[in-house]
Amino acid sequence: MIRKLIPCLATIALFISACAAPAAPAPTQAPPAATEAPAAPTEAPKPTEAPAPPEAPKPTEAPAPTAEPATGVDALVLSKDNPTEILFWHRYSGGAQKFVEEFVEKFNAENEFGIKVTVEKIDGSYADLYSKINAAIQGGTPPNIAQAYQNQASFYRLDGNVIDLAPFIASEKYGLTKEEVDDYFPFFLESDKNPQYPGEVLGWPTSRSAAVLYVNLDWLKELGVEEAPKTLQEFEELACKASDPANERYGLAWQNDISNFAALVFANGGRVLSEDAKSYVFNSEAGVESLSLLKRLFENKCAVEIPSAERFGEQTRFAAQKVLFVMSSSTGLPFYADAVAKSEKPFRWTYVMFPQKDPAKPVVDIYGASWSVFKSTPEKELASWLFMKAFTEPENIAGWANASGYMAVRKSAAPKAIETVKNDERYKNFPEAAEAYARLYDMVAYGAVEAPVAGYDPVRKLMSDVVAAVAIRGEGDVKAALDKAVEDANQILKENAPGGY
Repeated sequence: MIRKLIPCLATIALFISACAAPAAPAPTQAPPAATEAPAAPTEAPKPTEAPAPPEAPKPTEAPAPTAEPATGVDALVLSKDNPTEILFWHRYSGGAQKFVEEFVEKFNAENEFGIKVTVEKIDGSYADLYSKINAAIQGGTPPNIAQAYQNQASFYRLDGNVIDLAPFIASEKYGLTKEEVDDYFPFFLESDKNPQYPGEVLGWPTSRSAAVLYVNLDWLKELGVEEAPKTLQEFEELACKASDPANERYGLAWQNDISNFAALVFANGGRVLSEDAKSYVFNSEAGVESLSLLKRLFENKCAVEIPSAERFGEQTRFAAQKVLFVMSSSTGLPFYADAVAKSEKPFRWTYVMFPQKDPAKPVVDIYGASWSVFKSTPEKELASWLFMKAFTEPENIAGWANASGYMAVRKSAAPKAIETVKNDERYKNFPEAAEAYARLYDMVAYGAVEAPVAGYDPVRKLMSDVVAAVAIRGEGDVKAALDKAVEDANQILKENAPGGY
């Protein structure tokens, strides 16, 4: 059983009546009848002027309306005279870590609010970061901001440990204009919402990548094929056609990362979680077809597993032309470029959208840890939001995309990020790879999220165990194994659902 963590926006019409002019007095008697017409007067008499009406009183000016006092987020004030310190935990490394640290230094020196960010790298995997955050919550010392996948943010939200960012986004004083909101790719913003918490935003998108298929284009040509496969059937056929187990050459390098299996389920037209987030459904026909495909690839020796202990094994084997295809994250682009460039015989390569059952209706697994804000003081929560908002300004997020390999989450930043990749020396000899990054933004329109609900981490473990047993080792029945995994997964979902859901 997965236990929840324990607590937590007249006209004053001034009507002025003018006094009416007094009526002229009536004559006392009629004039006598004239015996003859009088001579025409030499000059017409001037009419008697009616007395001027009294001057209307000047209206009293209505006082300028008093602005209503600011409330909520808008009422908060941050000042350099009273600095606000916040702590940010992440697990970035390499160029991504360097970019974050340099941005924090610049932000601390230049922001007008007196915000001071301390950044701390947590060594290890996302699971290690997740465990450390949970321990910090229990000890009452969580960071102010941390990387968190959507399902992890939902777990923290169960007891109110992460906050809803919607009031900050909507703030007139500190939030985003409609034009600014529209500049973010809609899917990225939507992916941080959870059907279990309607209207709430539990994270801010900074890092997104897609599950893609890395392809050795020269090897494909040797097989008589000019383009990467577009359908799952073509993919399976080419993987088996390329395999030569005697020489340790295989069609597919498989890492048992369950996002790869989820990508297969999506490609087959299925879902991991139901649309209303009330049940897992990866045992559907799409799930059965996906697991069956993997099972056939391993049974026919068309795929090879890359053990977790073999660090960067998929990149190394791809560069050595030991595998034709690799299912992996699009963020691997610079690492594959380095590996192929250093190989004995460099070759043409790229990545493409993962093949689909119906290429006319593609679905792409798009994922990435957002930044979530943990409950503290209103001032620290606002400072955290302002830091994240600044990080995703177009100029900054374009630089971040190039440093990290992630997609730029804003539309206006994407062209600069794409141009930088095209001009990157690492891709000078691999133009097809540089072009792949530009195509990545076309995939966003077909994006899907695996399961943004609390408890998905242990469910991923259940799914991974099923893939390992049934597909890789060939044990048990596909449908029965998936049904049992879904039964167990739904129990986990129930135990971690918010009250009343």
